[in-house]
Amino acid sequence: MRHSRAFWAAFALLAGATILDVANPCVGIFALFHLVLTFVSLMAYIVMRAHAKGLVYGSRAFEAARRHGGEEAERLAREASRRTTSLLSRMLLGMAAVFTVFASVATLLLTMIGLDPSAGGKVMFPVQLAPFDAAFDLWALSAVMSVAAAVLLVVAGGDVRRWLRMAA
Repeated sequence: MRHSRAFWAAFALLAGATILDVANPCVGIFALFHLVLTFVSLMAYIVMRAHAKGLVYGSRAFEAARRHGGEEAERLAREASRRTTSLLSRMLLGMAAVFTVFASVATLLLTMIGLDPSAGGKVMFPVQLAPFDAAFDLWALSAVMSVAAAVLLVVAGGDVRRWLRMAA
């Protein structure tokens, strides 16, 4: 069972978007939006991959179910694991993709407020890493990376479901 290239590309794009948000003087600490999404998607991927590997190669939980309830209990445990992993791939990675786009919109609002001459001009991080002139460009690049990561997260969810079909 190979790793999902789509997931690792999405992870790299989300990490890059986080770095660009940190550098953006108008977003600053609100880069935590992307950071949290990056680590939630990573943990979800690790859990789903472990479940899929357990279905392919067997696991202690399935052996225990067989010892205590026989073949039928093991089959039911495998089916429950398969259903749970499929639901996680749809819901968790799908929602992470949606929230990634929402985080891009939120950082756009922060950038626009920060660039507004009457209300803005304040750095949102203790140290200004980039000039205010680059704020909108940093946001645009971060948004493009986020949207690409959202698409790749959905593709990675399909990879997980493909693993589950192989395990069947």
